[in-house]
Amino acid sequence: MPALALIALATAAPSTAAHADALQTRIVATARATPTARHAFRRTLAFERTGAPRTTYVEQFDPSRSPAERWSLMSIDGRAPTPKEIEKSRKTNHGPIPSYAKLADWFGGPATRSETGGGVLYRFARLPAGTFKIGSHDASADTQVEAMVNTSGAVPFVEHVRMTSNKSFSVMLVASLRSITVDQRYRLLGDGIAVPSDATSALTGAMMGKAGTMRTTTSYTEFRAIP
Repeated sequence: MPALALIALATAAPSTAAHADALQTRIVATARATPTARHAFRRTLAFERTGAPRTTYVEQFDPSRSPAERWSLMSIDGRAPTPKEIEKSRKTNHGPIPSYAKLADWFGGPATRSETGGGVLYRFARLPAGTFKIGSHDASADTQVEAMVNTSGAVPFVEHVRMTSNKSFSVMLVASLRSITVDQRYRLLGDGIAVPSDATSALTGAMMGKAGTMRTTTSYTEFRAIP
């Protein structure tokens, strides 16, 4: 468990049941109003798994370009990508645009609330169906979430989200996952828009009967507003 969560647990007042309290409602409204393609940014992804070397990719996202060209592969392990690697990246499904707006999908759900010295901590026993999927498997109902809301400024925002699932399941008959942990942090830009800051995910399980762990570290930098 990260230091932020440990501090929150140590200093929190007794939790009380909450169903979309006023702060949750305000957070959800802000998230829904957050544009998903207002900024260009750079994303750095580092992949590590048992028995394989660490690989780092740097990508550039620019919403002013055509959909097929919004993601550009800048480097792999510090070197320029080859034309073949660039072409492969263009054909890759990069997934949804990372955005604070995604919080609106689940943050208004039933939760317990704890007041802390630096904000408000919410705990969710599960996520709405379809919110957290690994491949075709929907892990939402088996995922617990802690979300820390920073209330120190004029506009409160979710600063840290930690998702944890310890329910085993199989993936495509050749792999099994035993546990999943995802940590996501957000920050405010100068224009008051909340954006992803960094994220880590760790998956523990087995592939073809061999146990191992896969870890991904992601950082988002160089945000630039697109007119």
